[in-house]
Amino acid sequence: MVSPNVQFSILDYSSFIIVFIVSISIGLYQAGRNKNHSIEEYLFGGKNLKLLPVSLSLAATTISGSTIVGQSIEVYAYGLHNWMLLATVLPWMLVIQYIFLPVFYDLQLMSSFTYFEMRFDRSVKHLASALYVITGMFLIPLTIYVPSLVFQEVTGINLYVITVIMGLLCIWYTALGGIKAVVWTDAFQCILIFVSGITIMIVGLRSVGGFENIWNALDRGQRLTFFKTEFDVEERGTMWSYLFSIFFVYVYQFGINQSCIQRYLSLSSFKKATTSVWIYGIFCAIVMFIEIVIGGIIFTTYEQCDPVSAGLVKKFDQIFPHFVQEKASLFPGFNGIFIAGIFAAGLSTTSTLLNTLSGTIYNDFLIKKLKRKENAFKIIMRGIVAVVGIIGICLVFVIEQMGTVFAITLQCLTLSTVGVFGLFVSGMIFPKINSKGAKCGVVLSMVAVGVLIIGGLNKTPDPPLQLRIDGCDFLNSTQYHQNSSQNHNFLNRNATNTDYEDLPWIFKINFQYYSLIGLLINISVAQVVSFLSGGNIVEDQRLLVTFLRRNTPQEPLI
Repeated sequence: MVSPNVQFSILDYSSFIIVFIVSISIGLYQAGRNKNHSIEEYLFGGKNLKLLPVSLSLAATTISGSTIVGQSIEVYAYGLHNWMLLATVLPWMLVIQYIFLPVFYDLQLMSSFTYFEMRFDRSVKHLASALYVITGMFLIPLTIYVPSLVFQEVTGINLYVITVIMGLLCIWYTALGGIKAVVWTDAFQCILIFVSGITIMIVGLRSVGGFENIWNALDRGQRLTFFKTEFDVEERGTMWSYLFSIFFVYVYQFGINQSCIQRYLSLSSFKKATTSVWIYGIFCAIVMFIEIVIGGIIFTTYEQCDPVSAGLVKKFDQIFPHFVQEKASLFPGFNGIFIAGIFAAGLSTTSTLLNTLSGTIYNDFLIKKLKRKENAFKIIMRGIVAVVGIIGICLVFVIEQMGTVFAITLQCLTLSTVGVFGLFVSGMIFPKINSKGAKCGVVLSMVAVGVLIIGGLNKTPDPPLQLRIDGCDFLNSTQYHQNSSQNHNFLNRNATNTDYEDLPWIFKINFQYYSLIGLLINISVAQVVSFLSGGNIVEDQRLLVTFLRRNTPQEPLI
């Protein structure tokens, strides 16, 4: 079983280049159609965008390159426990539709952070906006780095060249066309993500002999773990971490962050906004299922010859492109479709972040100083997009040195969830919380989670489940025993690592529980400080979730 030296063919490059051509064309087309657009047109498309493109844009924004690669490799290395993500889809759709979305749609705010000024005061608004911008700035290089790394893996082209080209492309069509360019480009890229995922899954199923063989292989590899019911905060992938911690990350990141709210409000009615939540959620569930199946396919393929242990790749994250390379001969242009799909995911998430971050900076920090000069608006917004994008490209060189991309991504998402989502929960569900309580809750919870993340850097990484190399025909007897010994040591380093044993217990907590811990600290501190400082009375009932509002006349949702 020798890994073939597969090179990109003309068909592969053609599939890849199409993504760039279509993305640029959409940006130029939307810029040409909207030569005189206002701030509302740039950020919300005149609040008259089409339902299906907006729904697909929401899905494309959610599905990043690290998600596509990471979820599949999670099955490969740690088992099937991440199917629990599918179980959280329906609950988070209901929470978004019935709890948070009515508030945002009632208020019709250009920036969701304006809510904090209305509910608390301007200092809370600026605190939340700054937090969103900072965490978003660290997400941009991650969304660029993963597809660039994958492209380098299969083509050999320099990582930094790919990173700069991809980043500049996103800056170009985002700055030119605004939200319309982003939404319509996302819709195209979402379709491409879906097609490439389906293609990989079908070809992979054929190569391993179908679902029954995958099931049997996962069973032999002890990866059929549907429910980890033990309540152990050091354990990865327990059902409690998904239901009570990761769930909140999904509600915020996939439902009520600024980029999602911006899309919901770009639709002409509340009914269309709620419909988009369901289309978006169902599509995400399908893509998650595909990613999990692909993870099973990859494990079945390498059940007896793990590429990491055999020295074919250096990291688990590189197994996915390695798998695609080995199966590329089954389908002309297969490599190109895969790379196009990964790049589509990266482009859509990056362009969305550029658009929403620039909108947040303009609306929350610059608009009053600039006195809403409409004639200068386009130049200012495009300048902000360019500056944010260039900073994001530069940060790629920092992110590259920080370890596992998937874990870094999740921890960045957790930080923004603990801070901003915690503020939304405090404001909408707890009427007695005041400005002092809200600020104290955010600051202490962010510090606590930051300490956990930094302290956890010294923790031994979660060891994967058993991996084999006895089926690697290309390894001789000496190589087999060397690699087998290294793999055995790798799998058991938790038991032998004295540094890990000496760590304080709190730093051994698995990062999947960080959002739960942070949110509990945030809301608890906010409640206590608010009580001690006199509490609060909410005058504008639109600022509260519908089931907590007093019986006062309300404007009907459109």
